Amino acid sequence: MILTSRLQLLSCTLQYFEALLQGEEVLSELLHIRIPEPWTEYPEIILVAYDKLRNDPSMLGWFFYLVIHKEDKCLIGAGGFKGRPDKDGTVEIGYEISAPYREQGYGTELTQALVRFAFSHSYVNKVVAHTEEEYNAAVKVLQKSGMHFVGEDPEQLWKWEITRDQYQWPQD
Repeated sequence: MILTSRLQLLSCTLQYFEALLQGEEVLSELLHIRIPEPWTEYPEIILVAYDKLRNDPSMLGWFFYLVIHKEDKCLIGAGGFKGRPDKDGTVEIGYEISAPYREQGYGTELTQALVRFAFSHSYVNKVVAHTEEEYNAAVKVLQKSGMHFVGEDPEQLWKWEITRDQYQWPQD
């Protein structure tokens, strides 16, 4: 689990995926949280992510997180890593915040927490992310999280990154 001032990032175990696949009300009961309709714009990813974790349980912690608003006790999105760090110590992040909770800093808070979590592991040297080729809210979130534009990749996406040397640890 990763905690921020307003969010709880709960690593999505097989049990949580199975509950989601049975119906959102099953996960809601299990975690004692509200799940708004719709909480994700990409419901098809749930089954894909479940299969991926089922085939490689060692991804737990380096994969899919449920984003829970602590005060509202509400599932407001998902985020996490696209797998364990590679041999060079690079890991990719992604996230989604549901529409009613956008433009309130939750995306930035989530992204900063993922970057901090990644760099808390000494073998992680770089965190990367991809966005569409346009200046939008996702770009602003990555910039506020210390990431820098490094170019386009073959899939016509912008690539962003932050290295361990560039990362500034929060002053607690």
